[in-house]
Amino acid sequence: MPPLGAKRVGSFLILGLWIAWNLTLSPAAAQGPGAGPLLEKPQPSAETPGPAEEKKEAPPPTCGPLICDTCVPIEENHLSLQWLGALNIYSASFSPNWRAVSTKGNFYTFNMPVKLTYGPTQNLETYITIPFIVDWAGNLDRGNPLVGLTHNGERSASYAGIGDITTVAKYLVLAEDDLRPAVSLVGGVEWPSGHAHHLNPRFLSTDDVGTGSFSFISGFNLFKWVKPFLLYSNIWLNSPVNMFKLRSSDVPQAVRNRENVTFNLAAEYPLNKQWVLLLEMYSTWDWTNRGTESLGFQSPTTLLGFLPGIEFLPTEKLTFSAGCSFDVLGKFGSKYIVPMAMVYYNF
Repeated sequence: MPPLGAKRVGSFLILGLWIAWNLTLSPAAAQGPGAGPLLEKPQPSAETPGPAEEKKEAPPPTCGPLICDTCVPIEENHLSLQWLGALNIYSASFSPNWRAVSTKGNFYTFNMPVKLTYGPTQNLETYITIPFIVDWAGNLDRGNPLVGLTHNGERSASYAGIGDITTVAKYLVLAEDDLRPAVSLVGGVEWPSGHAHHLNPRFLSTDDVGTGSFSFISGFNLFKWVKPFLLYSNIWLNSPVNMFKLRSSDVPQAVRNRENVTFNLAAEYPLNKQWVLLLEMYSTWDWTNRGTESLGFQSPTTLLGFLPGIEFLPTEKLTFSAGCSFDVLGKFGSKYIVPMAMVYYNF
């Protein structure tokens, strides 16, 4: 049996070894199982996520332009309905050399397109636009050639019907970032559903509510938020395939169309969460010389104009907007002043 002093020395030796062992352990092990390191910032993991990234500021919601097409598609599986009422007041006719001349009468068109939009999948939007058109003419000058076509010289007439129906698909190919705008590709067809041939002289060409051609649409839309402005643009090529030939008469009974480019710009300025100011520039460019050919009221021609407007957003789903467009320059066709109002509902 060892002496008592030896026992004490052995006890102190064992105690010293135990203290030294614990001092050499890592801080995490010293705290026991499951404890984190002392005085160290916990590292992100699946169980303990790191600080949330700063959320990028999004542009404020708006109605969107009245004429210019939007760029960013509607959300997936969402549906929206848009109703537009526009009164086209024919203030003059554009001549082949860009002059505005008298219409020799009073002509009006009430255009009421209904647009139904649906997002079948992410980044894809499809829509159909069905226009209801009412044309009427009154107080035609005796010198107007349309009067000479009627059997008893009528100077007024009216006609109502469905115009050319348009179907469009839009796909977002580039999302907006700090530098580049959002870009979407557009493709569609304008169908010759409106009355455009075998015109009845009794209606003084008011029964011309279509273009008389398939028009294939291809192009792209742009969008960029340059705070506080929301900027839009469309560049579309419209390629018509005519369904009816012109007849050899003073006023052809069908409409002939040629390729043209649509170039539109729009800017929105939110005043607050409910009111937004709008300014648009719309244009159609036709580079073909039409010669002496006559055109129907609905035939696209070379044209440039501006539209100031205002938008009101009472709820997240229901919006209203109104404005008035003014044709400034043109070649062939008619010069319009068009007050319009739109109601938009997102289901």
